[in-house]
Amino acid sequence: MDTVVTEARVALEPLDAHFISSTEAAFKDDYLTLLAALLLENGALTEAQQRLLLLFLPAIGPSFPLSHYLQQAAKLDAAMLTRIIENIRSVKQSGLALLFDFAVLQRLAGPLTPHHVERLSWLAKLTGVTEEQILQINFWSMKLLGVKTPPKLFTQITKRINIANIEVKYLSINTSSNGYLLRSIPHPHQFFKKGKYAFNHKLTADSAFNFLGEKTICRSVTLYQSGFVMDILMDAQKSKNEEYGKKGEAIFDIIELPPAFNTWHSFFIETYHE
Repeated sequence: MDTVVTEARVALEPLDAHFISSTEAAFKDDYLTLLAALLLENGALTEAQQRLLLLFLPAIGPSFPLSHYLQQAAKLDAAMLTRIIENIRSVKQSGLALLFDFAVLQRLAGPLTPHHVERLSWLAKLTGVTEEQILQINFWSMKLLGVKTPPKLFTQITKRINIANIEVKYLSINTSSNGYLLRSIPHPHQFFKKGKYAFNHKLTADSAFNFLGEKTICRSVTLYQSGFVMDILMDAQKSKNEEYGKKGEAIFDIIELPPAFNTWHSFFIETYHE
């Protein structure tokens, strides 16, 4: 039954295209062989890992089934490993994608051990993945699996979002040509897609102008990458102040979803977007 459900999920709930989906077949083979080798280092795959991989492979579009890459991983020697790592290094951010995929799949089997961390650090060094990107791997893999992500551990990778424009106007509809028109400020752990947003605060309108709609402070921002809101900097009191935002003050901090992790973009939207 598990196999039937997994096959149905592939058709009914496909993941977004993987970061390496547009690369050549030989590159995909190397990527998946190395990923399989890393996962098999401590023994056979768990059922959860196998199910996720079966969901995961269609997003990449490889030439062979999972069993082929597991067999290739068993044949891996030093010369093959050197060639594969050099190939991974040749495609920018593919090392980041590989380490993220490994972290997600390995965490399905349990917490990362010191050995896993050492292996991640070694591969990160060889593929040009930075310490900041390792924090991104940890944050997003934990978020994906529902593991608690203490904000203080990830302050290094937060990005401050500043108000681009502010205006006071009368609104009578819930749409905006500039993007989404929201009736309240966002809250921590809310996921936002990249785009233009207008965050609105309703004021008490003069009854003489009620026919125009509700008097509202509209603050607009542009998110150049989707991500999670981590800390709200414009609280309710600041939101009422018509001057807040005129000097480009901050509205919230966000952790952006790297393009290398975009195969999970739709999952985060469905799970955390409001």
